[in-house]
Amino acid sequence: MLPNPNLFPMNIKEMKKYGQFLVDFANADGTENAVLACFNNLQQNFSFPPDFYDMVKNLYPSLNVISALLSNADKKLLEQILMKSAILTRLNEQFKPINYAIENYDPLSRTVSLMSLEWNRDSNGGISEDNQIGHDDPGGGGFLQTLKLLGLSIVDGPVTIQIDVVKGEIKSLLGSQAADQLNQLMEVGHVIEDLFTDLDEGRYEELHLLAEEHREVIYFHNKIGGVQTDCRQTLDMVIEGRPFREIPPFANFLNIYNNAGARQLTIDDNNRLVAGSPVEEGEYLAIKEIDGWFEVLQKDIAYCLIEFFKSEKSRNYLKKCRTCRRYFIASQPKIQKFCTTQCRLDRPDDQAKTTDEKPSGHAEHQSANRDLGSNAIQLG
Repeated sequence: MLPNPNLFPMNIKEMKKYGQFLVDFANADGTENAVLACFNNLQQNFSFPPDFYDMVKNLYPSLNVISALLSNADKKLLEQILMKSAILTRLNEQFKPINYAIENYDPLSRTVSLMSLEWNRDSNGGISEDNQIGHDDPGGGGFLQTLKLLGLSIVDGPVTIQIDVVKGEIKSLLGSQAADQLNQLMEVGHVIEDLFTDLDEGRYEELHLLAEEHREVIYFHNKIGGVQTDCRQTLDMVIEGRPFREIPPFANFLNIYNNAGARQLTIDDNNRLVAGSPVEEGEYLAIKEIDGWFEVLQKDIAYCLIEFFKSEKSRNYLKKCRTCRRYFIASQPKIQKFCTTQCRLDRPDDQAKTTDEKPSGHAEHQSANRDLGSNAIQLG
């Protein structure tokens, strides 16, 4: 039996506080702005001290550390390099069942470096005498056959091969999803080729090294981008009227909420026991490692989302503007369809055409498994 929504009484002001946190996070363009929106809301709506925003803004792993070193041309190319890496991450998930991976894709030579995930090695780290790939072939034998025909042996290490040579085989072996991701990889490669012509010699390699040096910062923003995508997907599905059980990311947010630990009880001015908020200023100021920033932000985002949706009434306040397609918390939920007067005046003649459009700057819906979105990182 589902709990009665009336068991979770919440005044409108408290509800809007959580709701505003969510929509500002979801509406933000890029992960940098998404994180700063969280900090701003924490200071404005959670009674954090007035200098909190400035303190954490200077402490957290900002992409500005990277972008400050780059020209506009460099930023465009680095974004494509990061997108290439993101696509490779997703594509290699498709390769795992056949024990292969693409170690690298060179867009300039249009080659991929293929490697086996199951090399048998002796105690000294050398290849074992039987030269077997590992488990019994689970369906990847076609790759071995293709490589043998080309005179290449994957047990000797990663081998480089023209992507066009294996593109058709990848599609037939791994299916349309892998083929689509491979096409995306090649499209990004074409963009990199176009940008490469304007670069100084060696700059492409320098940008690759820069991405590697700041891998932890980039990885943090990748994960925040995943949470933002899940948040948008949850808000969209709630607006569509779907039950929580049919919203995949909601289960993950609920699990994070439930595992955050018991909330502290305090005594209010009316001699009542009330649950305190687990959203605490001190947690942010005590963070030492980059992973800590993600853990605390993810916890507070999940907390605000679940607290907002506890009351059935609060769901009526969540809207998506029919003009700009951004989320907002309505002041008059029964009649309000636009986030601002300007959007109401600029409303499209045929509003039905905008029903399925995504808001400006919003990533496409993706699975809730923290896959990197192509818009996850935007360098300022």
